[in-house]
Amino acid sequence: MNPVTQAILLSASTLRMLPHIALFLIHRDKFSDDLLKVQDCRDSVLNFIKACTREKAFRNLFYYRMGEYRSVFISWLLPPEGTMHIWCPSIGPGAHFEHSYATYLNARSIGRDFYCLQLVTLGNGNNGAPVIGDNVRIMTGATVFGGISVGNNVTIGANTVVNKDVPDNCVVVGNPARIVKLNGERVDIKL
Repeated sequence: MNPVTQAILLSASTLRMLPHIALFLIHRDKFSDDLLKVQDCRDSVLNFIKACTREKAFRNLFYYRMGEYRSVFISWLLPPEGTMHIWCPSIGPGAHFEHSYATYLNARSIGRDFYCLQLVTLGNGNNGAPVIGDNVRIMTGATVFGGISVGNNVTIGANTVVNKDVPDNCVVVGNPARIVKLNGERVDIKL
């Protein structure tokens, strides 16, 4: 985009974002790691403005981190992605939601550096909702449900259905889910 056009658009967006910017500056520590995953990958006000202007899913994360009652007064100025729902007591720092429309996140907890694409469902099943570890990547259309644990450093492939515990350091694909990579080695293990 032309730098002059970009400056004009960001300036106009900044006016409607003044309450957002104020909350960001007051609670900056809540968003530092998240901002390192989007746009310019910097913990700066300019990057915050860019992320909120260009990425509706980032707005959902911002409003989630601010809390339902604080964000209700400002979310109409910069609407979130309406088809993304977060019902999770805690999401660790460094989360990144990319194109996360039609996404429903209902987990007991989600660890650090969580990456999620569109059409993902984390939900209730037998014995409750899942616990998601650190550095987990969930690709398009995956479904993870039940009172299970997903370990650290896990990638869940597109359209994978997971309803059993997943160990650390693996790649899981398919329906029914299978481990195809474990600790860097190719394998074929049923969950």
